[in-house]
Amino acid sequence: MDDLVLRIIIFAIVGLVSGFLSGLFGIGGSTVRLPIFIYLFPWVGIEHSILMHVASATSMALVIPSAITASREQYALGNLDFGFYKTWVVGLFIGVAFGAILLPYSSTEILQSLFAVYILLVGLYIAVGRGRALSAGQPPSGIKRIGLGSFVGLVAAMTGTSGGTLTTPLLNTCGLALEKAIAIASATGLVTGSIATIGGIITGWNARDLPSYSLGYVDVVIFIVMMPTVMISAPLGVYVGNKFSQTMLERTYAALLILVGADLLWRLAS
Repeated sequence: MDDLVLRIIIFAIVGLVSGFLSGLFGIGGSTVRLPIFIYLFPWVGIEHSILMHVASATSMALVIPSAITASREQYALGNLDFGFYKTWVVGLFIGVAFGAILLPYSSTEILQSLFAVYILLVGLYIAVGRGRALSAGQPPSGIKRIGLGSFVGLVAAMTGTSGGTLTTPLLNTCGLALEKAIAIASATGLVTGSIATIGGIITGWNARDLPSYSLGYVDVVIFIVMMPTVMISAPLGVYVGNKFSQTMLERTYAALLILVGADLLWRLAS
């Protein structure tokens, strides 16, 4: 079978699976996509030296359509605080831009370690920490807000995630109402996804061993194949998820993240 056809079939299936899991667990999808990319990319010929670079940049490109949809929903509900968001965006831009610059200078091992630790911490937070954090009072403003946004943007760029999973508990703990924190988290993906994708294209433009049909570190074939399949399967995941209790889904998702994170770190150490 032609390599391109095989690639299309494989990542159409990946799109269906990751979209379903995203809808099932009620998440943006980056924490599901990245492990699948890490496990599958060696099998489709992506060189180890750029494996995490391509995985991160391609994942960030796939953040954009889902972030647009989620942001529109939050805007329609009246939850998106544009006054807060305008300053938050400044910080995000700084953090993501810095992360995009660092990306080509970071090895696959470093990037995989960062991602593995990140999903381990997210899994542990969901398992034992959610709902236990105390609000710090007034929401962050000025330089503090920009600083927090920069931190989220840097983590997003270096882990290939939208930053939304980190944004919600961080801003809620800092005093922002939960529904507004969720809305800012949804809109965070618009900035992190767009800037990281552009950065991945620019910084990876002349990289060696890039896969065919790529723009810098962004694999265009994977992006084009996965975007519609994710959108098709995500509603089915939401439908199935409504049949189970939220507690059970959260525990399952947390366990999955902890197991995958531990496995990735074990692979790096072995």
